[in-house]
Amino acid sequence: MAPEILKDIPYRTSVDWWALGCSIYEMVAAYTPFKGPDAKKEKVAKEEVQRRICEEEVKYEHKNFVASTKDVINLFLKKKIEDRLGCKDDDPRKHEWFKSINFARLEAGVIDPPWVPKPNVVYAKDTGDIAEFSDIRGVELDAKDDKFFKEFSTGAVPIAWQQEMIESGLFDDLNDPNRKESAAGLDDEKKSGTCTLL
Repeated sequence: MAPEILKDIPYRTSVDWWALGCSIYEMVAAYTPFKGPDAKKEKVAKEEVQRRICEEEVKYEHKNFVASTKDVINLFLKKKIEDRLGCKDDDPRKHEWFKSINFARLEAGVIDPPWVPKPNVVYAKDTGDIAEFSDIRGVELDAKDDKFFKEFSTGAVPIAWQQEMIESGLFDDLNDPNRKESAAGLDDEKKSGTCTLL
């Protein structure tokens, strides 16, 4: 989370630029910038991560960080909104780190992006990772919840719709191992771009 969120300062797109800096860091190092490489071995408390975000600069302990990558991350992770790349009168796309991307062709749809996230997938290691910074307290997840999250694709699907799928019994019907589907029905489903919940 960006410092302005943690400090309860009004914000707009500044948090998105911050998130991009964190994402670039994590793509290179395979761990988040304010937890560090030992976060899996040593549990870093939420309050400590928040303190680091607000007070410390990013450390580059991983060997894969090159100068241009460090520079773009540093610019995206500026603590003050007015100093952050993307929040000034600047265009982040002009940074050296993005030089291999032809944004005009990409935005026009002439070339495909190198990677497209799947809309029905949550890119988090577990439910605890999703809820790490949540202000909601008192919710306890049990084994039944963990089983549900492993089987149910929650990506870009609104929670109200998910709840309706569960309450109506459609989720159970779709996951019934004895359910028979026609080949034509599966083909139609693939053509329409819908997905079966697993």
